[in-house]
Amino acid sequence: MRHGTTARLRRRHLLVLVGAILLALLVVVTQNPSSAADSQLAAGALTVFNRTSAAFEKPASNLTPEEMARHDVGDPLFERSHIPLSTHEGAGLGPLFNANSCVACHVRNGRGAPVPGISLVRVALQEANGTTPVPAWEWQIQDHAIFGHQPEATVDLTWQEDVQAGGEPPLRKVHVGLIRPNGEVVAEAEMNRSLRTAPPLIGLGLLEAVPDEAILSHADPDDRDGDGISGRPVFPEQGHGRQALGRFGWKAGTATVQEQTAEAYINDMGLTTATGPETNTTAEGQAADITWDELTAVTFYSQSLGAPATQRPAKDPLVSRGSALFGDLQCAVCHVPSHETGTDPNAVVAAIRGQTIWPYTDLLVHDMGPGLDDGVAEHGFTTSAEWRTAPLWGLGLTHRVNGKAGYLHDGRARTVDEAIRWHGGEAEGARENYLALASRDRQALLGWLQGL
Repeated sequence: MRHGTTARLRRRHLLVLVGAILLALLVVVTQNPSSAADSQLAAGALTVFNRTSAAFEKPASNLTPEEMARHDVGDPLFERSHIPLSTHEGAGLGPLFNANSCVACHVRNGRGAPVPGISLVRVALQEANGTTPVPAWEWQIQDHAIFGHQPEATVDLTWQEDVQAGGEPPLRKVHVGLIRPNGEVVAEAEMNRSLRTAPPLIGLGLLEAVPDEAILSHADPDDRDGDGISGRPVFPEQGHGRQALGRFGWKAGTATVQEQTAEAYINDMGLTTATGPETNTTAEGQAADITWDELTAVTFYSQSLGAPATQRPAKDPLVSRGSALFGDLQCAVCHVPSHETGTDPNAVVAAIRGQTIWPYTDLLVHDMGPGLDDGVAEHGFTTSAEWRTAPLWGLGLTHRVNGKAGYLHDGRARTVDEAIRWHGGEAEGARENYLALASRDRQALLGWLQGL
């Protein structure tokens, strides 16, 4: 176990107890369960009452002792640094990879930074609108390799600032250069490329517990109501011809936390995962680098993370004004404020059942316009301009948890204001409404968002 882990676990158990007491008190004083005041409890009974730099690392409140023990088993596995099989008995890192641990990109369980080594690059051929993978490289560049191997390419990032009309601060975007091991620069016309940073991990188990029908109730792929917003569900293949509703990843390409975890192991670290507990082998029948017990432990660790309580009560004038503007500007059409989790008796965490949560997302994909079109459609599930609505809970803690992190898929936005001004496509109207706000109203909206 890592140095200091025992003391940290003791402090964590104390914090969980204090959080449970605070939660009980908040529930008592909240007379109307459906009132706006409940939005302070972003994760319902799993809300974390901590807004320090460690807020995203805290387990959900209301875990049972058994669930807490399972969470603690997954914690060091999440932080484990993997090494090549050829030099050590254990998980065989690589031979090509982007990072050697989960925590290398998900620092403190928060957003990754838009720098090489803490981010990755997705690629696609320019033909067929980015729906075709690159031969040999497939959909992702592995920019690291173990001894005796060469990475597929070195990533070179160049940032450019564009002057904006109307006196608005400049917006920046990134050019992703790729250099082969022989020094050859990959031509721009050869492939599209998209920088991706790691999204925060908070509340994943709760998002997984939102029933499919609740998500689909917000879908309007043909824009039948004529509001210009047409959220679309994604149904990625799950193997053996099965399909399930995608809800994780920047383009909603995975349906479950376990699937997302397994994909990160193989795509980002070159580590194979077991397909079941009986044999601990891969689908090809080979011994897996990550055993079934390890995979399920790391998955449960992610599923049992909470989300932080919002900073201000609903009666605060700033919160009231900012929240109202969020609705008036049509932001809430895609960033749907609240959801109800299901009542499955087999829920991975007992307290997840029947919770009102406030993640501010519809978990659908939307066309975000040419400014955010990265040219990579990812397995053909989406178009290259479509992105899943990012959850906003914990937004105000981004830089407290990860000082170098940025917003949007590639971290280009240095502030929430910049992130809003990059919105286009289906969000064009919301952005124009935002730009038209008086300065005091814009600050009220941004101040409210910082409280999430």
